[in-house]
Amino acid sequence: MALVPEQTQADSRDERASLDLVDTVATPRIVERRVWRNTFVVIAIALCGAVVLADLRFTLGVSIGSILALLNFRWLQSSLRGVLAVGSRKVPPGTTMKFILRWLIVLAAVFLASRTRFVDPAGMTAGLFAPAAAILIEAAFLGLKTAAVYHGERS
Repeated sequence: MALVPEQTQADSRDERASLDLVDTVATPRIVERRVWRNTFVVIAIALCGAVVLADLRFTLGVSIGSILALLNFRWLQSSLRGVLAVGSRKVPPGTTMKFILRWLIVLAAVFLASRTRFVDPAGMTAGLFAPAAAILIEAAFLGLKTAAVYHGERS
């Protein structure tokens, strides 16, 4: 049995603990859950800001855009799960059409809502960007977590 200096064993334990921390924080299911939660936080902040700073048309636009963003996010999620569930290198037939159809439905809803003139298209656009903002928040969180683990912090 080879003797390993105590410092090397401690470094090895720290490295394993760091990798375990990153694995628990960055598992796809946990990341997905945080992005979904962060989307609601972004929407709540956007709606509060719109209520305080903007008119009713813009606020309605943010709310409609946010609803479309949530639906789009869930639809994309289920489409990707279906593609990944197949487990082959070939994409199932109709997958590309589903992705295009999803955006056509969102665009049609935005177009129809803006034609009513009850909602502001800029507000709808702001609401549609809620998942993108949530993903940026998650990226920053994971970057900070990774940097903390790299520098030896545990939490």
